[in-house]
Amino acid sequence: MATVSRAAHGGLPALFLAALCLAAAPCVSLAQSAAAYPSKPVRVVVPLAPGGPTDTFARMFANYLEKKYKQPAVVENKTGAGQVVGANYAIQQPADGYTMLAGSNGLAYESLINKDTPFNSTRDILPFGVFAGSGMFMHVNSSLPVTTLPEFIAWVKANPGKLNLGTASVPLAPFESMRERLGLDWTYVNYKGGTPAETAVLAGEVQAYFGDIKLLQYSKTGRMRTLAYSGPQRHPAAPDVPTVAESGIGMSDFRYVLWLGLFTVPGVSDDILVKLNADLNDMSRQPDSLKRYEAMGWVPMAMSVEETRRDAAATNKQIAEVVARGVKLR
Repeated sequence: MATVSRAAHGGLPALFLAALCLAAAPCVSLAQSAAAYPSKPVRVVVPLAPGGPTDTFARMFANYLEKKYKQPAVVENKTGAGQVVGANYAIQQPADGYTMLAGSNGLAYESLINKDTPFNSTRDILPFGVFAGSGMFMHVNSSLPVTTLPEFIAWVKANPGKLNLGTASVPLAPFESMRERLGLDWTYVNYKGGTPAETAVLAGEVQAYFGDIKLLQYSKTGRMRTLAYSGPQRHPAAPDVPTVAESGIGMSDFRYVLWLGLFTVPGVSDDILVKLNADLNDMSRQPDSLKRYEAMGWVPMAMSVEETRRDAAATNKQIAEVVARGVKLR
């Protein structure tokens, strides 16, 4: 009968020690892989054309990674079908953390509103960090006789069905929630992008539009009015514009923030994601980064991996509830 030797390890059998080492090996391997990461070139896939904010932030992060780790970091633009073509490409890559996908939080609910999406956006891609965020500003054409959000609500209630509200491709679920909760009756007019929607509200083709900060310039010239902001706090570049929550319309819980961030496929080591998340947050705090954020009208949003995923899950739940009620969001 074979005997099990005991070494000077507190009397533990050598075979038992060997088993412990084998069991611990995956953990050691993960720790080592995270410590050594990145040990080869990194790719950031941008599913949109060069020049926009998503592309700009992705390139800023790639430059940060190159300088810090002395490894190449390349941005690849793969456009088509909104963000779907690039996202579908990124999903096919190995789950090793060397391919990231940059995009908006809209990517996280794409398959909820588009059943033809070739992937499940709530399962096949997972956000792990946020570059920056911005709420949406509610702009109205200057011909509409309102100057505040309560006045706007009152006008819509007094004129059911007469308001055309422009949207850039998707009537955002939070604003559909506003319409339902306050008993409003308006008509969505969908445009293929922000630029034609902005042109439409300026021309009076639609009377209202939830858009970004660049339209504030027209409020200053009187071509339109900006009534409210959808973020949790007032935008630092527009401190005089109240949030929807504080506007006195009975929606103190209202919040919508469009964020731009990074995604990976499931299976990437948590240690690597935490490391990349810390790098992303550090990049966004750098003085040069802050200047670029301000110039583009975006606000840094330092969120942990868990916070990013909770935020995406909350938005997904809201989108799913609206879709379940039969509201067509595209």
